[in-house]
Amino acid sequence: MGEGKLTKEALEQFIKEQCPLVDEFGITCEELGEGYAVVRMKYDERWLRPGRYIMGGMLMTLADMAIYCAILSVVGLKPMTVTNELKINFLRPAVGGDVLARAEVLKAGRRIVYGEIRLFMADDPKKLIGHATSSYIQPDG
Repeated sequence: MGEGKLTKEALEQFIKEQCPLVDEFGITCEELGEGYAVVRMKYDERWLRPGRYIMGGMLMTLADMAIYCAILSVVGLKPMTVTNELKINFLRPAVGGDVLARAEVLKAGRRIVYGEIRLFMADDPKKLIGHATSSYIQPDG
């Protein structure tokens, strides 16, 4: 599907050009492999809701970005590969630190790519804070 192995550096440049808002959110790719990505969102008090919990919308943004990175590692740098659906279950509050999202492509078809994302606090990777599933469409698939 893709054109050779996607490097983390090439992905970072692509994201910087195609999704500049991601930098404002403090989201970066920590690890990239064939069909998976680990993405970090730096803790920022701007993203807190009452109770000092990180807003669910920010966690959904992180999940969406993580699966996007994982999908691009399979299909290549296709800007119009877009979210078709994203469903998340929040399992416990995200409080007081960076959040990591590990995304994995489960099935890559000609037009639809499906995967899952697990979110956890960076300082405690054994405590799952959220689980999401997502599908993307490749319009030019």
